[in-house]
Amino acid sequence: MQSSNILSVPSVGEVIKGRITELGISQMELAARVGEHFQTISAIINGKREATIPLSVRIDEALGLPSGTIALAQTRYQVEKEVNEKQSENMKEKRHIILEKIKANGGFWSYQGIPDSLDDDAVIEAALVHLDLEDLPLLLGIWSRAHIKRVWKERLVSQGKRMNILNYILAVKLFGINNPDKYISRYAHVY
Repeated sequence: MQSSNILSVPSVGEVIKGRITELGISQMELAARVGEHFQTISAIINGKREATIPLSVRIDEALGLPSGTIALAQTRYQVEKEVNEKQSENMKEKRHIILEKIKANGGFWSYQGIPDSLDDDAVIEAALVHLDLEDLPLLLGIWSRAHIKRVWKERLVSQGKRMNILNYILAVKLFGINNPDKYISRYAHVY
């Protein structure tokens, strides 16, 4: 799927680990400096516990960080994590809609229900084959155009004449290819 759910902001643990490495101190020493039990500091670093505001201020001071660094890092990390989880849920919903439309248009006829184990490329292939042209933009809500195009070339264009009409339509309408005959014939034998 397009969204990777990889957090781009560092966790509190990453911030603290980085700073104690720079300072050449241990977690045990940090715990002593902030007047907290080692297990509490370890739990915060490992993401099993959040730092309270008073503790985060003491950690900032002990590590020589500007006031609010730990609290802000914790908040940014939590917000990004929540956003990523929400995006993941939205993508699951969009994927389910696509699967339902594929099924309604005659796809998955050999399955009982909709298979849960289909990988992304199989879903894209089924959508390209079974969905109406106006429904194909749904794919772009989950996967990049480049990913969809790669699947199209590998799984449909590679089938040659059997899929010529569909491939021609997809080349022009979905991918905006100017010379579809030349493009399709170039990739029909590559994969």
